[in-house]
Amino acid sequence: MIKIFAYKLDENNADILLDKMSLLSLKEKEYVCRYKYEKDRLRSLIGRLMLFCFADRYKEDCFEEINFISGTDEFIKENISDITIAVDENGKGSIENREGLFFNISHSKDYVVLALSDKEVGIDIQEIKPLKANVPKRFFTDTDNEYIDQSEEGKIERFTQVWSAKESFAKLTGNGIGEGFASFYEDFEKMVIIDAKTCEEKAKIAEIIIDEKYKCFVSFYKG
Repeated sequence: MIKIFAYKLDENNADILLDKMSLLSLKEKEYVCRYKYEKDRLRSLIGRLMLFCFADRYKEDCFEEINFISGTDEFIKENISDITIAVDENGKGSIENREGLFFNISHSKDYVVLALSDKEVGIDIQEIKPLKANVPKRFFTDTDNEYIDQSEEGKIERFTQVWSAKESFAKLTGNGIGEGFASFYEDFEKMVIIDAKTCEEKAKIAEIIIDEKYKCFVSFYKG
């Protein structure tokens, strides 16, 4: 079971949300405050608040597969879980005191997304913007590049689609981009990740529709 929580930033709520920092432990406050810029700290804070608010509740029937959260009412002391988060050397977080509970968080511009699951999961959201299309082709497989370059129309959207899917898989494995984005490619018809050398399926992917100006993907293992 995977459930997605998405929060769209509202500058009118920024000060209220930053005040909610007091709900976090010292360790989590330090995690959020490692960001230099306030907007990045705010995104990180929202991700942490959503995690601590929904970790023990996400299986409840009131939550859909995709849940859009707004305002600040959800982030109250009574909703905060006592979960303990550990972060490995690659930046992948895990929950130490809840067996069978996994999460992943991503943010891009105005959105923060959280995936909660009873199995390992990776999620990524990317704003669709021209700048990303300048990434050298060597970072992708030939299959990726052929898919992206099939026509000028929609090229930026396809690039962002590929990038987001790759990021979600890298976050699923916990290896980050160090694994090499050219070591695997995406089959968007079968919605799977394929090993570029062995052609074996490595994981499944699903596109999450958040906003027409963004691409969002979640990766998970079969079974």
